[in-house]
Amino acid sequence: MLEYKNLDIKNFRYPGEFERQQAVIIGWPEMAETIEGYSLHENFAKLIKIIVEETPEVKVYVNSPNGSTLPSCEKALKAEGIDLDKVIFTTYPDGSNWTRDYGPDIMVDDNGNMVLAHTRFNMYGQSKPEGELSTKCYNFGAHLALELGCNDHRNSNVISEGGDKEFNGSGVLIALRDTEVNKRNPNMSTEEVENELKRLFNLKKVIWLEKGVYEDELTTSGVLDYIDGVPVYRSSSANGHTDEFCRFVDKNTVILAEVTEEEAKSLNSLKITKERLDAAYEVLKNETDDEGNPLNIIRMPVPEAIYVKSKPGDWINDTWAQRYDEAKDVLDDGTPMPYGEMVMQPALSYCNFLILNDIVIAQQYYEEGRPEIIKEKDNQAIEVLKKAFPNRKIVPLISTALNIRGGGVHCATKNVAKADNN
Repeated sequence: MLEYKNLDIKNFRYPGEFERQQAVIIGWPEMAETIEGYSLHENFAKLIKIIVEETPEVKVYVNSPNGSTLPSCEKALKAEGIDLDKVIFTTYPDGSNWTRDYGPDIMVDDNGNMVLAHTRFNMYGQSKPEGELSTKCYNFGAHLALELGCNDHRNSNVISEGGDKEFNGSGVLIALRDTEVNKRNPNMSTEEVENELKRLFNLKKVIWLEKGVYEDELTTSGVLDYIDGVPVYRSSSANGHTDEFCRFVDKNTVILAEVTEEEAKSLNSLKITKERLDAAYEVLKNETDDEGNPLNIIRMPVPEAIYVKSKPGDWINDTWAQRYDEAKDVLDDGTPMPYGEMVMQPALSYCNFLILNDIVIAQQYYEEGRPEIIKEKDNQAIEVLKKAFPNRKIVPLISTALNIRGGGVHCATKNVAKADNN
């Protein structure tokens, strides 16, 4: 892949996800289950089935990072009745399976040209860019760009993740200062990071929100909540992404999660999250799009808390305390590193939906035996999405296994816009 030479970058932009898409990339997870009884392979296969059946015009790339995982992938897809001929399989090395964060960020112009905007990656601040896993993820983006026919690229030394960048398609980016500056690029000022993001993505402005939801802090940052005296831990998280709580649905409309006063009284984690979401609202209500129009803000409820128990032998339990470059004896809040059985909260979010042409894939949580309040919240979230996307079909997906892994429907996918969108 060669640095672009003859293309005028002023004509390129990063499209909004609500625009027409040509492809979606998914990384197949090596682990079959996150916790016993929660099949990650089945959850991924159901997600792929929705995309294949509901958006046949979109190319679906499924990457199995080594040949040994391809049979399990094909088996799971066949079990869901998916025609394998409708899937493009790749086998590039991959340091994770959250393609949203390090998959190809492809900019387009109106003449069908594409350019890869290539940032560095450091495993969510837990490794170095030159580390083995970081390098695999970084190279993955370049490999998949080539698969898509994108042969030109622009490089940047800034460290960033796709899940923390929300584009409106017209030169506006929403991102978290705590993530993009404080945690990923601590040697750079906000102005330096902003200027580099503007250069790389040809942006007109960056809207900085301070912090993400408390539940999306780094897994080993500490105890999330105490329930009847029992500590609850985050099952896994990426340490601060906008796509967990704030999303563009058109060029000047955003969906923003909301915690009620009553909910904030029920859990300490929700109290902290409410403070952060209220602060985000104060920023957004005073912001504009690239033409100076005020942003429209639609509020989205947060899911009812769901807890799962993990034990030694479960993938999420055995890998929970691992750091990419560093082992720790205590959590960041000073509490002892837990071992044995653990109570965990998955990465729950109604904002981690995927927009893909004429559909929106929505995360849902109610299953038989769970409290009715979860069903009520699910229905409320669906109604919000119907309001935000009146011309799209809302397709629900029970995403608990994905969320236990630490991400969601949006995190697990990387969509690529058509290069001739107008």
